[in-house]
Amino acid sequence: MGIAINKGFKQFLVKCALFVVLFIGFSFIIGTKLYSNDLLSGWKIEIYGRIGYILLFSLAGFILLYRERLLKLDYFKHKSRDYFLFILSIILLIGFYIFEANAGSFEITLFSILLAHSLLILTMLALVFGIYGTGFIINSIKNFKKEIFYFLIFGIVMALLMNWVWSLWPFFSFLVLKIDAFLLNLIGADYQIIQPDIIRVKSFVARIGEACSGVYSIFLFTALYLFIAFLDWKKINKKKAILLFLPAVIGAFFVNVFRVFSLFIIGGYFSEELAMGMYHSYTGMIFFLIYFAIFWVLFYKWMKNEKNNFISRIFPEDSLYRNSLYLMLSTFIMAVLGFVFWMINARLFTTEEVGLATTLISVMGLITSFSALGLGTSLIRYLPKSERKNDKINTCFTLVAIVTIIITSIFLLAVNDFSPKLLFIKENLFLSFIFIIFMIFASFNSLVDSVFIAYRSTKYILLKNSVFGILKLVFPFLLVSLGAYGIFSSWMISLIIGSIAVVFILIAKFDYKPRFVFYDSIIRKIGEYSFGNYTAGFIGGLPAFLLPLIILHKLSAETSAYYYIAMMIATLLFTIASSTSNSLFSEGSNNEKMIKVHAKKAGKIIALLMIPGIIITVFLGKYVLLLFGREYSIEGFRFLQLLALSGVFVAINSVFGSLFRVRHKIKELIVISLINSFVVLGLSYMLIDSFGLIGVGIAWITGCFVTTGAYFVFWTARR
Repeated sequence: MGIAINKGFKQFLVKCALFVVLFIGFSFIIGTKLYSNDLLSGWKIEIYGRIGYILLFSLAGFILLYRERLLKLDYFKHKSRDYFLFILSIILLIGFYIFEANAGSFEITLFSILLAHSLLILTMLALVFGIYGTGFIINSIKNFKKEIFYFLIFGIVMALLMNWVWSLWPFFSFLVLKIDAFLLNLIGADYQIIQPDIIRVKSFVARIGEACSGVYSIFLFTALYLFIAFLDWKKINKKKAILLFLPAVIGAFFVNVFRVFSLFIIGGYFSEELAMGMYHSYTGMIFFLIYFAIFWVLFYKWMKNEKNNFISRIFPEDSLYRNSLYLMLSTFIMAVLGFVFWMINARLFTTEEVGLATTLISVMGLITSFSALGLGTSLIRYLPKSERKNDKINTCFTLVAIVTIIITSIFLLAVNDFSPKLLFIKENLFLSFIFIIFMIFASFNSLVDSVFIAYRSTKYILLKNSVFGILKLVFPFLLVSLGAYGIFSSWMISLIIGSIAVVFILIAKFDYKPRFVFYDSIIRKIGEYSFGNYTAGFIGGLPAFLLPLIILHKLSAETSAYYYIAMMIATLLFTIASSTSNSLFSEGSNNEKMIKVHAKKAGKIIALLMIPGIIITVFLGKYVLLLFGREYSIEGFRFLQLLALSGVFVAINSVFGSLFRVRHKIKELIVISLINSFVVLGLSYMLIDSFGLIGVGIAWITGCFVTTGAYFVFWTARR
C-alpha cells in the first residue's frame, strides 16, 4: 500500500530537485571562468565551492528536520512573473559568463568588481524565485521565518568557520593519498606516487588537493550534526549524541577516501574526461548526502531514545544477550579493523618489522598479564554489590600502575636475555620511557573493560574499541619511519585515546571519581580471590604470550608474523565464547541463583554463532589470509585450520571457567590452567623443530582438548 503524499509537498520536492540540478549547472559554468582570472581575487563569492556546498546541505538539513510540517505545504501555481524571473536568471548567467570570459581585456576597477558581484548575486536570486515562485517563497517566509533565520545564521557561521577549518586540508590530503595508494596496491592497480600529492593510475594523473582532502565532508557533517542536535536539544540523548559523533565524522572522511579512490579507478581504466568532469566536481556531495541520509535513518531514533529503532532491534532487552552481543560486536569491529591494520602494515613495513611489532604486542600482553594481578576478575565479581565502588576501582588502578612500572622496568633491564632482537628499545632512553607509559595504559585498558562488564554496560567497551580500531588505521602512515616501533606506537596511541574517552563516560554516567589512592582493606578482602584468578589467568595465558617468543627464537620473525595473523583470525572465533562467558560471569556475580539459566542461554548463543564460524574458517580461511599476502596464506592456512577446530574446546572451556569463578573454585582453575599451559608449551617445544608452525597448531588443539577433559573431571567431582 503506497503512502499518500501531499500535492504541495510533492511540488516542493520537484522544485528542490530542479533547483539542485540547475544550481550545480550554473555554478559549474560560473566556476569554469571564476578561477581562470584574477578579477575577483580577494573578493570572491565562491558559489562554485564552499558557499554552494553550505547552501545545498542546508537545504537537505532543512527538509530532514521539518519534513512533518513540509508534508502539509500548500500547492502554488506558477505565475507569469515566475517564468520571467527564471528566463532572467539564464540571461544574467550568460551576461556574467561573457563578462568573466573577457575580464582580462579591461582594467580591474571597483566598478568592475561590483558589477561582477551584482551579476552573480542577481543570477542566483532570479534562479531561486524563478524555480520556487514568488508566492511559495512569501508563504514560506511567513510559516518558517524563525527556522529560515536559524539556517541563515547557520550559513554565516559555517562560512566564517570554514576558513579556519580549511587550514587542515594538507594533512587530510596526505592521509587520503596514503590510504588510496594502499587500496590501489591492494587491488593490483598500475599506479605510482609521482609527487607527495600526485598519483598516476595508468595514464591518468591527478593531484589530491583541498577539494579531495575530505575537509568538506568532515566540516559539513559536523555542522549538520551539531545543528540538528541543537534544534532537537530537548529530544536527543546528549550522551548518545556525543558517543556517536567521532565514529560518524570518521565515517564521513572514509566516504571521501572511497570517492577519491573510485575517481582514480574511473580515470585510469575508463575515462579521464569523465573522472575530471562532473564526477570529480559533484560525486563528493552525492556520496555525502547518501552517507548522511543512511546514518540519520539508522541512528536518529536511537539518539532520541525511541524504542522502535535500529539499535534496539539488534540488541534485545535480556542483559546477557545484549552484553554478549556488544562484546562480540566490539571484538568483531576490532578484528575487521585489525585485519585492515595488519594489511596496511604488511605493505608499509617489511615482514621482519611486522614480526618484531607482533612480538612487541605479545610482550605487552605478557606484561599486562603480570601486572593485572587478577584484579579485573575481582572487579567483575565484587563491584556490582559493593558500597565502595570508587574506592575499589581506584585502589585497583593504583596498584596495577605501580606493579606495571616495576615489571616493565625489569623487562627492559633483561631484554637482551628475553629477546635480543628487541634490544633497540632499551638502547634508546626515550623509547624506554614511552614503552613504560604504554604498558601502564595497556594495563589500565583491561581494568576499564572489567568495570564496564561489572556494570553490565559493555556498549562502552564497544565504543572504546571502535575508536581504538579506527584510529590505529591512520597512525601507521604517519609513523612509518619508526619501523617496528612505529607499528607498535600506532597500536598504543590509539588504545590510549580510546581508553581516555570512555573513562570520561565512567565519570559522567557512573559517578566515578578518579584518585590515586590505595586501601589495603580492599586488597585484603579481594586479595585471595584476585591472586587465585591472577595465577590461573596468567598460567592459562602463557601459551598465547610465550609462543611468539618461542617461534621468533626457534624459527624466524617471518614465521612469528604468520603465527600472529592466523591467531588473530582464530581469536575472532574464540571471542564469541569469551564474550558470552564474560557476560555469564557478570550475570552470575549479580545473581548467583540464576547461573544455571544463564549458562544454558550462553551455550545457545555460542553454538549458534561459533559452529558456522568454525566451518567457514576451515574451508575458506586461506582466502582471508590471502588479504595479508600470498606468503601468509601459504604458510599459515594449516595452522589456522587447527586453531579453528580447537574452537569447540575453547568454547566449552570458557563457559566452565565462568562457572568456576562464580562458584569460587579458584584452586581447580589454577590446576586446569597448569595442565593447559604445560601441554601446549611442552608439545610446541617438542614439535616445532620437526613440524614448524603446524607443530604449534597440533600442540594447541591437544592442550585445549585435555583442558576440556580436566574441566569435566573437576565438575563431576564437585557435584
